[in-house]
Amino acid sequence: MHLPTLIITIIALNLMLCGVMLIIYQVRRTQKSFLTWALSCVIFAMAIMFSSARILVEDQLWLTIFVANLAFIFAPLLALHGLRQYQVQGPVSLKLVALVMSYSALPLVYLYTSPLHAHTLTAVICAAIYLFAAAFMLTIRQAPALSRNVLFLLFLLHGALMLGMAGMLVENLGASQFITVQPILKLMLITHLLLTTGTVTLFPVFAFAMSERRLLELVNFDELTRLLNRRAFFERASMMLAKNRVLRRPFCVLVVDLDELKRINDRYGYEAGDACLKAVADVIRDTIRDQDVAARIGGEEFAVALSDADRNQVELLSYRLCQRVEQQAFSFQGEPIELTVSIGGIFSIASRRELNDLLNAADTALNQAKTSGRNQFKFA
Repeated sequence: MHLPTLIITIIALNLMLCGVMLIIYQVRRTQKSFLTWALSCVIFAMAIMFSSARILVEDQLWLTIFVANLAFIFAPLLALHGLRQYQVQGPVSLKLVALVMSYSALPLVYLYTSPLHAHTLTAVICAAIYLFAAAFMLTIRQAPALSRNVLFLLFLLHGALMLGMAGMLVENLGASQFITVQPILKLMLITHLLLTTGTVTLFPVFAFAMSERRLLELVNFDELTRLLNRRAFFERASMMLAKNRVLRRPFCVLVVDLDELKRINDRYGYEAGDACLKAVADVIRDTIRDQDVAARIGGEEFAVALSDADRNQVELLSYRLCQRVEQQAFSFQGEPIELTVSIGGIFSIASRRELNDLLNAADTALNQAKTSGRNQFKFA
C-alpha cells in the first residue's frame, strides 16, 4: 500500500469528519462533545501532517517530532474527553487532559532530538490512553451494547497496537536507520491510522444510539422510580394478555398502592414522599420475576402484570410484597418512616376482558384492601 496516498486520504477524511461534527454541533449546541470530537479530528490530521513533514524539513525536529508527538497524544485525549462529556451530558473538567499533556510535554522536550526515543514514549502514552478509554467504555451502561462493544474493541486494538509499536521501537533504539522504513512498522502505522479514523467515524453513531435510548427511556419509563410508565405498561401488558389468552394460560394484574402517602408528604415533605415511592418501586422490582411487567401508573399506584402464574404463586408474591415493604428499615434525613402497601388483584384465564377492565377490577379489590385496614391484599 502506498503510504503517502494513504496519509493524504486519512488527512482528508479526518477533516471531512471534523466538518460533519461541526454541522451536528450547530444543530445540537447543548452537546459540546461534538465540538470536542471535531477538534480531535483536526488535531489528529495536524499530527499526521507534522510527522510527514519530516521528509521535507529534516532539521525542524521541534515541529516534526515534538509538536507532532504531542498532537498524537492530544487527539485521543480529546476523543476520550468527548466521550466523558457525552456520558454526563454536561461540563467536564479538563484536569485529566491538562495533566496528561503536561507530563507528556516535559520528557518530550528532552527527547525530541532523538526521534526513536520520542516515538517510543508517545506510543506508550497513547497505549495507556487507548486502554483507559477501552475500560471507560465498559462504564457507559446506558449505551447500546453493540456500539459500546465495538468502540471497546477498537480502543483495545489501539492500545495493543501502540504497545506493539513501542516494543519494536525499544528493540531498535540502537539502530542507525530510522525504524519507520521497516515493513512491519509501516504496516502497524497504516493499521493505526485506519483504526483511529474508524473509531472517530463511529462516535456520531454511538452518540445518536445513546440519544435514541434516552428518548425511549423518556417515552417508556417513569422518571422517578425507573419503572415503566402507564403507557408502556398498557402496551406490554396487553401483548402479554393476548399471548396468554391464545395459549389459555393464567394472567394476573396487581395494583399496588403506597398507604398514606398524603400523610407522609404533609409531615415530612414531598421529597420524603418521592423517596418512599422509589423505595417501594425497588421492592417491587426485586420481588417480581424477570418475565413480569411492573409500572408506576399513578401518583402512589403501581401495577404488575404476571404471566403464567397460578393463584397460590400470586398470593405468595403479594404477601411477600406487603411483608418486605413493612419490614424495610426506611428513613429520610434521619427520620424513620414506616411504610406499608395495599394490593388488589384479579385473575384471568381465557377471558375476553380487556386489560383496562382487569385493571379496574383490581383497583376495586385494592379499595377493599384499604378499607379493611391496609397493609394486606385482596382479589376480585
